[in-house]
Amino acid sequence: MYTGIVAAQQIEVTGVVTDVTTGEPVPGASVVQKNTTNATITDVEGVYMLNVPQGATIVFSFVGFATQEIVADAAGTYNIQLEPAVFDVDEVVVTALGISRQKKSLG
Repeated sequence: MYTGIVAAQQIEVTGVVTDVTTGEPVPGASVVQKNTTNATITDVEGVYMLNVPQGATIVFSFVGFATQEIVADAAGTYNIQLEPAVFDVDEVVVTALGISRQKKSLG
């Protein structure tokens, strides 16, 4: 009888991350295996490559865009289009700090 730990099969996922509104690549986007530190970022052409266990959830994010998740069921190319994030702002308060100068006499 054989006993041991069965490791999940590692697969390579690649692709390009683009902006859905412009079609332009998103350089520097985060590509992370969910709940791990296994991560990479896209290059200047929006291209990424990451080795993950089969069936892993991969999270794609970038500032100003909505986060997107996929499940990598098989090795291959997963091209991702990120949508701009929608921010709901109810109220904006602007404040400013001033400088007050006072003259003092010496004597």
